[in-house]
Amino acid sequence: MTRRTRSMLASMVVIAGALVPIATTSSSYAGPVKCAEGDFSPDGRVFPEPLVSNTFVAFDEFECAIRHLEQKFPDLIQVTSIGKSQGGSEIYDVILTNEKVTTPKQKLLIVNSIHGNEPGGREGGMRVIEDWVDPRFDGEADWVVDGLNSFVVHNIFPNPDGWVAGDIASDEQGAGVLAARGNDNGRDLNRQFPVTGYIYEPNGTLQEAESQAVMAKLFDKKGWYLGTDNHGQGPDTYGAAGLQIVGQFDFQKSETLARYADAISDAFAENNVLSSLETLNNATGQDLGAYHWGTLYDMLGYSASGSMIDYYNTADGLDGTGYATELTAGAEVNLAVWPRPLAQLWVDLIRAINDTMLKQALIKQRYTFGVGGSVGYVFDPEVIRDDDASKAGPEDAGALQKPYAVTRMKFFSDLNRYADRPLTSVRVGDIVASGGRTLDRFDSLVLADDAMPEAADADAYFAAIKAWVSRGGNLVVTDAAAPAMQSIGLLPNDEDVIRMDGQYVGSVEFATRDHPLAKGLRGVARQTYDSVPIGFAFPPGGLNCPNWSVSTAAWEAAGGEVVGHLATGAATPPDTTRTTYGQAKLGDGMVRFIGALLPQPTEAFLHPYGLQNYAVTYTGYTVLQNSLDYDAPGLGSAAAAPRPAPAPAPAPAPVPAPLPATGLPLGVGLVALATLAASWTGRRFARSKQ
Repeated sequence: MTRRTRSMLASMVVIAGALVPIATTSSSYAGPVKCAEGDFSPDGRVFPEPLVSNTFVAFDEFECAIRHLEQKFPDLIQVTSIGKSQGGSEIYDVILTNEKVTTPKQKLLIVNSIHGNEPGGREGGMRVIEDWVDPRFDGEADWVVDGLNSFVVHNIFPNPDGWVAGDIASDEQGAGVLAARGNDNGRDLNRQFPVTGYIYEPNGTLQEAESQAVMAKLFDKKGWYLGTDNHGQGPDTYGAAGLQIVGQFDFQKSETLARYADAISDAFAENNVLSSLETLNNATGQDLGAYHWGTLYDMLGYSASGSMIDYYNTADGLDGTGYATELTAGAEVNLAVWPRPLAQLWVDLIRAINDTMLKQALIKQRYTFGVGGSVGYVFDPEVIRDDDASKAGPEDAGALQKPYAVTRMKFFSDLNRYADRPLTSVRVGDIVASGGRTLDRFDSLVLADDAMPEAADADAYFAAIKAWVSRGGNLVVTDAAAPAMQSIGLLPNDEDVIRMDGQYVGSVEFATRDHPLAKGLRGVARQTYDSVPIGFAFPPGGLNCPNWSVSTAAWEAAGGEVVGHLATGAATPPDTTRTTYGQAKLGDGMVRFIGALLPQPTEAFLHPYGLQNYAVTYTGYTVLQNSLDYDAPGLGSAAAAPRPAPAPAPAPAPVPAPLPATGLPLGVGLVALATLAASWTGRRFARSKQ
């Protein structure tokens, strides 16, 4: 097995110390790269390591060097173009697979810098391609051999216009002084795709040559599995931030992505990232972590409609399983600004991410949702359809309304494929007719978003539920079903005891991680459901996602335990006067409340490509699983079967702390970093077998 012996250096707060002005006198300015066998390379690679390169790889250099790799390894690399960009450059799809193995293969996706001014993805991506095919590096590693025998890996470089715009010394058409986020039309290509759910109309869905080419030539067939979409962000206190995309993900897909994120953390240790960061911290007096992960909203504070990886993940579309990463301080401008040690960190972070994807793809594992007892849920027969009274709104990009029929009840039928015991639907009428005795077969009962979704005698219905809880049952109340807690007498009917606030997404701001209802939380845990897949608009279209809460004073007066407060924003403090997650005793039983988890999809906003049924996050699955962990003596099964032992969860991610005021002054850090960078520039950073 090969191991990396390169050193790396970077800091998101001192990158100016690593900016290296360069002089360019020819088209071979990056390393130079090798475009033919006899060409010089400072470390013998086709794409030299950043620490021995002069600057970023220009687009025309990439074209000749990747063709050279194809000539060297024709059975493993196929360089293809799926079309032309708005500016007239080729949109490359570099395909990796062992072409001698002709059995059917699933496809994997690597998106390299869809935003042209975020070069870390492509800088790392092209070097990973070389790593995987060259036996001097990882080409003979078992996981690479098995991976390329089993999969077809598509490495897409979707935004040549934004790349070329910063190739200041290139002869390429469109070369300029500033790399661009978008294409030559100024359009953000990562908002172009026809996702199922809310569409932000100014995105101009599928109006650009690049998105049209991807849809026609790359996404024209299914058969996709894992994917990674690699970006750059502003300065962070970590080297990279992982983004778990959210959609109608069943438990298997959600858990697969969470395990992928955990595995990336482990891979950083294997790739010397941790030791390199320790060296950096010692040199600059800073305190930088390697990696943290969460949802897009939890990590960056916003959602997006129309991203490529969102479309890749859509259940009724390609149904891939894609992840995204943001590299710190990852937006650079042009070839004349070269953060050499930081660029090396980017490349090695991408190595850890892309390598992990290929390794994880080889792990075929079925995950189980452990249910701590016998569970029922009140069934809602309502199905929201495209042909009902509420329409989608104006056409977008010429698209007619796509048919749909959605309901949050699909969440439970999907969950039953992975639950260790079935969740059973029960109808309102059966509860009333039996006086609640039909509920005695359950340890837990879920009221999801609508407490009484069918017409019945409300007094008799809620009296039956209250009696069952008093006998020892566990009532789990979510979303707009919150008033049921007043109907069964747990909470008073006073004004503002129960309230709905519109927020960006569904969230819980955890007050503690020590409570049993918070066990197993992973990553940056806050968001519980997403907006876009189920049709809710986000700013500038307003704060529309329903987040239900209870007055903390009323909750505690009822003997309630507070586990989570009302989240007010990604970067604002919670409203501690409101409780969105917790539990309270009622008689011999329990009432557990989750204020934001499983709302019914909405037709109130533009959704020309349809709607998804639900959009529960990995944190949402965790809080539901914890809320169902209940054995009611004398109810449900005779005894709750033991849950399968879950895989050990990593320690909760620390909240990023501000950089210490007592560390070295910024200027000192710059000097220290620049000095170290200069001392390491001449090293040959090779990779050796051990």
